[in-house]
Amino acid sequence: MNQALVAIVGQDRPGIVHQVSHVLAQKGCRLLSVSQTTLLGQFAGLFATWVPGTVSLDELSGALSESLEGNRLSYWIAPPPVGGESHPVASEPYVLTILGPDGPQVIPEVTKTVASFEANIENLRAVTIDSAGWASADGQPLALVLEISVPANVQKGAFRQALSLTAEEMGVEISLQHRNIFEAIHRV
Repeated sequence: MNQALVAIVGQDRPGIVHQVSHVLAQKGCRLLSVSQTTLLGQFAGLFATWVPGTVSLDELSGALSESLEGNRLSYWIAPPPVGGESHPVASEPYVLTILGPDGPQVIPEVTKTVASFEANIENLRAVTIDSAGWASADGQPLALVLEISVPANVQKGAFRQALSLTAEEMGVEISLQHRNIFEAIHRV
């Protein structure tokens, strides 16, 4: 085995990333990428790791179980999908931002439009904002940022038009920018 994905979920507290990365290091694993967040006081972390051929998933699982016992954290370990990358289509990186009143259908409808063009959501961040002027009786103001990979063969004009129609139906503002342009504009 060369790689594995370790997922950790549970009550947030200081030191979780250290605890997990320490266990992985003790087993000779090398972190390739880590993504973590906290929501509603809960920690969620994904640790992509290289695992030495001398360490089995069962051995890694046992070490994590022993370390996390009593810490109100759950874990899951899996090898990468057969065939490597799960979305190997030639694509271009875009950033999609949505601003406006939140409602139960905003995220489902926007992501339905994205999926209908076979675009893959690489990262999604959604937050409600208390101090913006977008609040309505229907919901709190919402800021939604999606980093997406749009297949190179997708007609970008048709994609933008579909997103605009979705935005209009949801009563939100939508912006789609190539990631290189987004980063150049937002560089501090």
